[in-house]
Amino acid sequence: MTTGPMTPTTSEATPPPAVPADRPLRWGAVLYAAMVVTFVRPTLWFIALAGFLARGGLVLLAVPILVLPTPSGLANVLGGPVSSLVFGQPAPELVALLVGSTLLAVLALLAGTYIGAWSERLVVGGSLDVAADEGLVPMAAENAPLRRGAGAVAVIRLLGLVPLAIALVAAAQPLYLAIYQELILPEELRTPLLLRVLSDIPGALLWLGVAWLLGDAAASLSVRRLLLEGRSIGAAWALGWLGLVRRPWRVLGTALATTGVLVLLLLPGILGAATGWARLRALLIEGNDPVAILLGVVLFVAVWVAGLVLVGAAAAFRGAAWTFELVRRPGPSSPHR
Repeated sequence: MTTGPMTPTTSEATPPPAVPADRPLRWGAVLYAAMVVTFVRPTLWFIALAGFLARGGLVLLAVPILVLPTPSGLANVLGGPVSSLVFGQPAPELVALLVGSTLLAVLALLAGTYIGAWSERLVVGGSLDVAADEGLVPMAAENAPLRRGAGAVAVIRLLGLVPLAIALVAAAQPLYLAIYQELILPEELRTPLLLRVLSDIPGALLWLGVAWLLGDAAASLSVRRLLLEGRSIGAAWALGWLGLVRRPWRVLGTALATTGVLVLLLLPGILGAATGWARLRALLIEGNDPVAILLGVVLFVAVWVAGLVLVGAAAAFRGAAWTFELVRRPGPSSPHR
């Protein structure tokens, strides 16, 4: 029996559309997975909190209880040494102060960065463990071991401070002028000196915030490239910035969302601690009611600890969200599916 040529079916005639082997998780899925991880494993809160405090968060949380020196106090302490510098013969006390302060700042920066890197590495691994257990992401933690140590992560984080350092250099002059103006000819003295100085330079503060946000976002991607893909420090750093350039809205969306959560949970702790400390100081100055002082101390410590817990949860959420930004979702042609 003779038959004519067979007509190909539609499925044979039209090849299926090409689907990438793997794709990033949807942005909403990234934030959802980070939220689930944060609630499922609260131990990550304390690890993330250690990293946040080590990288400078301790200064933010200590602002409510810091008593800044007055201009007259600064003049009494630094008047003599600074005058010696102006007249060309710096006093040994001033030289020792400058050298000691610089060394202390450098050591604090290095130590804080390393502790933060150690914390971030643990948060990345813990986030993947929970996500694998809960079936939130297709990539199990055992298939993506952390391939670099805390030292390499610390180097990436130090490189992430370069944009902020450049912005600080650019803002040095307006910052100096604002401090000089508020120390020499202040318009009012009711507002604390720090707040008056910051209110005088809103533009510089905006650029500092943008520089920090961009540098931190690129560094967060770079750290995950380093840990999950085993890239070299240079390659991971370049890929972090490349990811920011290629997907600016998505990366900046993650940066703004996670930073917003952090600020939202940080502010109540700072405001509560500031209010509690002001009341406690008043009770200590009066010194007439030991019971009230004891209750004030207990209340202040409780508010402070509650603020730390909230900040730890926000920091854990932030670390998990950046981790899932690098998790890939297998496509139909991927062998992982």
